[in-house]
This record gives sequence, structure tokens and C-alpha cells, in this order.
Amino acid sequence: MDALMLEGWTPILLFGIVFAVGIFIVSRKVSRIALFSISVVLSLLCIGVVTYSVVGVEGWEGMGIGFVTVSVFLGIWVGTLIGATLKRSN
Repeated sequence: MDALMLEGWTPILLFGIVFAVGIFIVSRKVSRIALFSISVVLSLLCIGVVTYSVVGVEGWEGMGIGFVTVSVFLGIWVGTLIGATLKRSN
């Protein structure tokens, strides 16, 4: 029964995981300043999409877009923090 409850959340969680892994891979290739710059730009884009989903789309569709965007936002910053931390220790 728990697996059935996860079905609807799986794509949302996967977006966050994919972005965390992607940002982590980018962190291995670029400098720390470039990494944080990329993360800030993507975060501002996420804030814009959340604002659009609340104001422009509204309803359940807007909530779905908002959930996916928040998952991506968290994935961006988890990947950034892990990448920056591991880069510092090497």
C-alpha cells in the first residue's frame, strides 16, 4: 500500500534527484564561483516558475508545477552544497 502512495510523487522526487546529480557533476568541472553563479541563476528561474504557477496557472495544475519546481530548487542546492563541500576537502 505504501508503494501505491509513492506513485504520484515519484516523478517529482526524480526531478529533484536528477538536478542534484547534474549540479554535482557540474561542480566537478567548474570553479566554485561559477558553481554558485549557476545555482543562483537556476534558483531565480525556479522562483519565477513558482510565481507563475501561483499567479498565472492557479488550481491543481499550478500546484503540480509548484511542487516540481520546489523539488528542482532543493535538488539544485543539495547538489551545490555537496559539490562545494567535497571540492573543498579534495
